Amino acid sequence: MLRFLRLTLGLALLVLLSTPHTIYAQQAELAKVDFSSIKVDKLTDGQIKQFLSRGKTTGMSIQELEAEAISRGMPYDEVLKLRERITALDMGEEKTVGQGDVEERKISFEIDTKSPTQAQLDDVDIFGSNLFKRKNLTFEPSLNIPTPTSYQLGSGDVLNIEVWGASQNSFKLKISPEGQILVPNLGPIQVSGLDVDKASSLIINRLTSIYSGLKGATPNTFAQVTLGNIRSIKVTVTGDAYMPGTYTLPAFATVFNALYYAGGPGRNGTYREIKVMRSGNIVANVDRYTFLLKAETSQNIRLQDEDLIFIGSYKNRVILSGEVIRPAIYELRKHETMTDLIDYAGGFSSYAYSKNLVINRKTESERRLLNVESDLFSSFMLMNGDMIKVGKILERYENRVTIRGAVFREGEFAQTDGMTLTKLIARAEGIREDAFTNRIAIYRQKDNTEVEVLEINLEDIIRGSSDDVLLHREDLVVISSVLELQQERTVRIIGQIQDPGSFPYAENLSLGELIRKAGGFNEAASLARIDVARRIQNPTALKSDDIITEIFSFTLDKNLSIGEQGSSFILKPFDMVFVRPSPGYKAQALARAEGEFMFPDSYAITSKNERISDLVVRAGGLTDQAYLQGATLLRKIDKAQKEQLEKIEDLESEELTFNIDSKKENQKTHQAIGIDLQKILNKPGGIDDLILREGDILRVPLRMQTVRLNGELLNPVTTRFVKNTSLRNYISQAGGFSDNARKSKVFIIYANGSIDRTRNFLFFRHYPKVQPGAEIIVPQKPKREGVSIERTLAISTSISSIALVTISIINQLAK
Repeated sequence: MLRFLRLTLGLALLVLLSTPHTIYAQQAELAKVDFSSIKVDKLTDGQIKQFLSRGKTTGMSIQELEAEAISRGMPYDEVLKLRERITALDMGEEKTVGQGDVEERKISFEIDTKSPTQAQLDDVDIFGSNLFKRKNLTFEPSLNIPTPTSYQLGSGDVLNIEVWGASQNSFKLKISPEGQILVPNLGPIQVSGLDVDKASSLIINRLTSIYSGLKGATPNTFAQVTLGNIRSIKVTVTGDAYMPGTYTLPAFATVFNALYYAGGPGRNGTYREIKVMRSGNIVANVDRYTFLLKAETSQNIRLQDEDLIFIGSYKNRVILSGEVIRPAIYELRKHETMTDLIDYAGGFSSYAYSKNLVINRKTESERRLLNVESDLFSSFMLMNGDMIKVGKILERYENRVTIRGAVFREGEFAQTDGMTLTKLIARAEGIREDAFTNRIAIYRQKDNTEVEVLEINLEDIIRGSSDDVLLHREDLVVISSVLELQQERTVRIIGQIQDPGSFPYAENLSLGELIRKAGGFNEAASLARIDVARRIQNPTALKSDDIITEIFSFTLDKNLSIGEQGSSFILKPFDMVFVRPSPGYKAQALARAEGEFMFPDSYAITSKNERISDLVVRAGGLTDQAYLQGATLLRKIDKAQKEQLEKIEDLESEELTFNIDSKKENQKTHQAIGIDLQKILNKPGGIDDLILREGDILRVPLRMQTVRLNGELLNPVTTRFVKNTSLRNYISQAGGFSDNARKSKVFIIYANGSIDRTRNFLFFRHYPKVQPGAEIIVPQKPKREGVSIERTLAISTSISSIALVTISIINQLAK
């Protein structure tokens, strides 16, 4: 050992002499740090990283930095906090120690739990290695427990002696290296090697010489001896440990504590035969599997000073993966079999194929495979390096038959010996009433995995005229429903009925019952007739007929009920019933008066010939502020008219690039019709007095005083209406035409929705008259595409050809 230390010091001196000046500077900085005053909670992450960086520069590992901090006065709890901060920063540095290397560490805190403990193979770890990698499991010796009766006092322990009663005193005495405590006025007492009870009896017996009150049957002085601070012991962990060395531990430390501080067994270390040696003798042979698998702690003996823990190399490791509870690399002892290995792994998973296992074994020159049946597991011995991967069971069934379709309980059933078709149907609780039994299908898998279909007449089997069918494994029996084999049969009723639509067909469904299902007639139903349209079905016909539908007609009475003949008329599938509307029935139609009326509101149209003038009269006439020239009739548009208007708007949008405010909200459902309300009121019932329709809106605005200018103008504005002012003057008020203005197409939209355009004759333009509320629109010139070079060449070529032909003709005529 002395020679080894001298060699180590020599190597260290050589490294120091060859180290650059920067390393000396870093060491000098670390030497100036006062570790005793450091508070880890006040350090930032950056300061901790800087501390680690300085240590790495000087070649010190994290463990060496922590040992240095302890030796220079850093409190234990601060060291532990530092370790937690370093772990949180994930900056732990791996440390590799060769077998046989030994160094002394005064460490009583958690080791670096991020260090790898074993190479992984096939995504499995060494069984038990996770115990030394878990951050939440530290195996710290507990000091807050009663003193064990087997604990022997030794040098470094502190005994507390309390004397009370007639005499009082208190002593705190440390056991000397010679194993003695020195009691004042009494002298030394040898206590080393004694347990606490024996030492207490010895000390109290000696105290009676100076405290007489301790003697006799009725003492008046009392004394108690307890263990105060416990001593530290040094334990050496050597062999194939992850971090071998000498550790300073509390005297209560056990084998498990020491193993955890040393990081557990190393890459090649054994978990099954860890020896604890004391004074050259083996006092314990620890098998970690007893703790991991059975939670037994009988081998976890308490350590003593100078104990040595030796972790030897493993002898027999096998790799178990696949469908087991705990896939891992397991270490087997002599005489342990495949059964033991499976037990260590917690047994097979629920999907494991356990009938036989394949062993991948290495020989002296290559690998070989061995098949082991399940009945040989208890006797089959595994060898070092064996690999076993437990596979899954096959995704197939050895005795499954399936039934689908018109049975009461579809599904998969077990195929028993002699199972037939009728037995399977009985297992499925029988066939349903709608089952089509004349022909069922059995889908059967042949030996080459192809599927064949067997068509069976189940009706004959039920009657006993045919033999029952013996089922095979994986047979699929399909029994169709008669409802699935025919088109869904319905009847339909439309027209003046409360709930028109399609209804399921039922045998003997009468016309009267269908009308009741549909909620009966509504008030608009015609009394004249009800029509029933029926398909003509002739499946044996060889040619088509002109008649494709048969019609039946029935008459209603005044109570909107059909006669006895019609009510009892039996419908057939796909019949269509038509309930016609009454020609004389009309629901109330409304027209609305909006704007400058005395009573603007909605009014019911009383006759088919009611006109705009009638609506004005019924609304109480117009107010004094009504602007008749701006009156507009808004009429509902149907779907066809709406589509046509949208097409027109699309065409207009290609020519007009300005925004026209034309009451777009009303255009969605109504169309503006330009009317001359003044003419209508002057001549009611005339050609201008339009007949009202349902949903019409007669809108009369307040008297207007402005004119709006929009489009290709320099400054589109809304300006005051001035009587007898021409359109050109209004355009001048908007700054005049822009360069893109199409002057010949200027038009006006009047307040009543009518439009007037500019008329051109030769070089003269006649602009429309401007009225209050009008909007003057100046459209944009159409965009003209320039002639391309290719088109120019084509035109030139054509002209040249025509010219040559013309010249040739002239020359011919000249001759």
